[in-house]
Amino acid sequence: MTSDSAKFGEQTLNKMATMAIASMIKDAEEVDVQIKTDVSKLAQGQVDSIAIKIQGLLMQSSLRLEEFYLQINRVAVKPFSAMFGKIKLMHPADGTIRVVVNEASLTQALNSASVRKKLPSLPQLTKTQAGDHSIQQVKCYLLSDGHLAFNVGLNTPDPSLPSMSFTATPEIGNDGQGIVLQNLSPVDHPGSLAELTTALVAQISDLLSLPEFKHQGMSVQIQQLEVVTGKLSWEAIASINQFQSA
Repeated sequence: MTSDSAKFGEQTLNKMATMAIASMIKDAEEVDVQIKTDVSKLAQGQVDSIAIKIQGLLMQSSLRLEEFYLQINRVAVKPFSAMFGKIKLMHPADGTIRVVVNEASLTQALNSASVRKKLPSLPQLTKTQAGDHSIQQVKCYLLSDGHLAFNVGLNTPDPSLPSMSFTATPEIGNDGQGIVLQNLSPVDHPGSLAELTTALVAQISDLLSLPEFKHQGMSVQIQQLEVVTGKLSWEAIASINQFQSA
């Protein structure tokens, strides 16, 4: 086979694989799949590498990822299915993942119904004020110094408690399985506000750790974490137990 024919075959395979994966993802802005192999290897179920890049992927948690990138090397797949762009792993494979989240998407997720229902209700915040108390809006800021800042607007009859704010530092968990928030400041919110802060921190950590991967046959061990102005990204080693593009 000539190099031009091989290149054409690879391009065709990439297009079919992109279409197959895109058909499974109902809410993403852009999907691109790059498969490195040749026809002779593919006929034997061997693929040199698979790179999947998805922009604007919406997770079940309501968090939309600015970018998701998965690279898998030396993969054994079902030959016949692979010839039509349908990637089905024959054996578990190892790879790497890169995820980018921006502050607008994190803010939107924190204000979603799925997150709100997991937060505690706010009963009377002071002994002297009666009435309903609830979260009005949560705003998140990713700062250049590596911190995350949060401002929580409250619906409360107490004019002295219109909102609460705190900052935290995201760090990789001890086992590398997730992101945890450390060094909270300030942490002296009274009563129910302290309870709310704790609950919000737990939800933020859960969102950034992307636990959905575990339910999709993939485990990750985060190796690097970075926060720059407006964005948070992390990179991880991934163990993929199952991956089926269609």
